[in-house]
Amino acid sequence: MAKYNVKQRGEIVALISLMAYESASWQYNTNHFPGRPGQGTRAMLMYNFIHTYAQALYPDKVAGSSANSESTDVLNGVRGLVLNNNDSFGAAFWYLTTVAKEYHGNANKLRSGNIDDFKAYVEGGVHTTWDDQRAQIWKSVDAALY
Repeated sequence: MAKYNVKQRGEIVALISLMAYESASWQYNTNHFPGRPGQGTRAMLMYNFIHTYAQALYPDKVAGSSANSESTDVLNGVRGLVLNNNDSFGAAFWYLTTVAKEYHGNANKLRSGNIDDFKAYVEGGVHTTWDDQRAQIWKSVDAALY
């Protein structure tokens, strides 16, 4: 959290909730359903984001690979660079502060205790679908960190 300067409670609750949902309650850090090569981390980032994230952390190891690669070995190899615990959990924080930065540090987004802000982040910042399970996980995390 400190590495990416994420300090607001609403942002922390949102990111923990997102990771808990995407990793099936911390079971996975690679995509198993439907099994997309290159997709992973606790935030289950798509490969184009994995590539950018890995490039930021390990530029020498990612050099020569492409965000548009179609080789399963390349996709999974780049993903493998960021599957250690620090990077896998850090991916959600990196994504918020780098890709969806309009949600980070914004007094009107990801406010503490506001599930509608989390829903807006899921749909508009992460560009994925909302469902009741996401809401339940968010409520549990919000209560636990109160």
